[in-house]
Amino acid sequence: MARVAWWSNGVHLAALRRKKTLKLTEVMKREGLDALLLNRIENVRYSTDFRPVVSLWFQGSYSSIVTSRGESILLTVAGDFMRSKHYMPWIEDIRVMHQAGRAEEIAHIFRQYKLSRIGYDQLSLEDHAALGASAKGVRLVNAAEKVANERAVKLDEEVKLMRAASAVTEASIKAALASAKPGSREYEISAEGEYAARMLGAEGMSWSLATFSGLNTGLMLRHDSDKVVRNGEFLILGYATMYRGYNTDITSTTIVGRPSEKQKEVYTATYNAFRAALKSTKPGAMTRDIHDAAERVITEHGFGRYSFSRLQPVLHGVGMNVYEPPFSPEPGKRGPSVKLRVGHTLAIEPAVALFDNLKVGGCRIGETLVVTESGYRLLTNASRTDAHGILYEN
Repeated sequence: MARVAWWSNGVHLAALRRKKTLKLTEVMKREGLDALLLNRIENVRYSTDFRPVVSLWFQGSYSSIVTSRGESILLTVAGDFMRSKHYMPWIEDIRVMHQAGRAEEIAHIFRQYKLSRIGYDQLSLEDHAALGASAKGVRLVNAAEKVANERAVKLDEEVKLMRAASAVTEASIKAALASAKPGSREYEISAEGEYAARMLGAEGMSWSLATFSGLNTGLMLRHDSDKVVRNGEFLILGYATMYRGYNTDITSTTIVGRPSEKQKEVYTATYNAFRAALKSTKPGAMTRDIHDAAERVITEHGFGRYSFSRLQPVLHGVGMNVYEPPFSPEPGKRGPSVKLRVGHTLAIEPAVALFDNLKVGGCRIGETLVVTESGYRLLTNASRTDAHGILYEN
């Protein structure tokens, strides 16, 4: 029997697995499904606690099937089979999934477990056709949105894990800020942030850490480069790390040296928009309300045409996927608009980017939080000093 960790950050992991499985079976009951075929890696992990290889190139390597009776089947590539059997004794049925003949292997499981109405979260047209041909008599139902919305409302135990995950992301940002100085290259600052996160147990970065300065802040570059950081430039750190399966997303803006008056104005507009968005966050609020609250403040400060929401939503859900429901309106749209519920975990991150004045640049502020019965609670300490001496905290 493998030695298994039963507790993490004050959370009983076996009990949490049972609760998550129950949430998935409730989805199946409401939708009249016999099982869920889960191919998105965040859903595979949610349903089994399987830790995947973090890579751009391993998409489609893992799947899971959860039946309405609460049974879980993990399908993995051969290279991960032995370690899965060793470290995951709570999953009794673990199988190697081959690329050739994959549809027939999954259809065989449907027949073995006597499943006829299956919800899936993601299937390519090719895979859908192949599975339909192999699993004759089985009805495939798109349940992606149902599963994502169920997973978006976090259990108390998940919030505890996300608070620990937020501490890792925050430590990453603090290490990066400590290393930032004139003459540093953006990728060098990123390296310090990533090192700090890995030293605290991060499984990986949710994306290549977004470290960008000067003109790149006006363009909202969203990744690092070999650019040299110079005095008088904005420096944005948009960091998200993965810890115990959960992502957290924090964005901090500082100044290298002394800010100009215009940079102070840009920061103040962004900061005030961030605070207005937080004030609007509570159960029953619509994500469009939060979006509009931030946009009003940015416009009042005279930067309406420079709001980064013209390119990216003001907020998004975060959890086992760094981008998950609930979402706020897409650029140029009035939707989506989702009613917030207790347990929704969000990254709220308004930004102002002076794309036509790159000497000034841009600013972005964002934190991860959870919606509570009384409003919200930040999952970070959120006490980092900004470009001109404002300390912001919950």
